[in-house]
Amino acid sequence: MNDATVAPQGAPTVEVISTAKIDLEAGQTLDGLGCYTLYGQCENALTARAERLLPFGVAEGCKVKRNIARDEVLTYDDVELPKGRLIDKLRVEQDALFSA
Repeated sequence: MNDATVAPQGAPTVEVISTAKIDLEAGQTLDGLGCYTLYGQCENALTARAERLLPFGVAEGCKVKRNIARDEVLTYDDVELPKGRLIDKLRVEQDALFSA
C-alpha cells in the first residue's frame, strides 16, 4: 500500500499558454481563468520556454504593453508583470529547477 497514485515524471513537457480571446488594447489588464480576455492552449514546454510564451497561470493581473489581435499568443515581452507576486517567484524557481 501507500503507493502514489499520481507522481511527477520530471520536467514539464506541456505548457498552457495565454491566447487573446478578444482584441486586446495596450494598457488593458488581463483577467483570469474562465473570464473575458484570455483562453489557454497547450504547447510543447520547450517551445514555450524558447519563445518566452506567457503561461496561462501567470497572465492574470498583467498589463498589456501593445495591441494584441484576437487569437494571438502572448509572450512575456507583451506584458508588464505586477510587482511582488508569489506566482512569479515560484515560476522563476520552477524554471531554474528544470533548466539544469
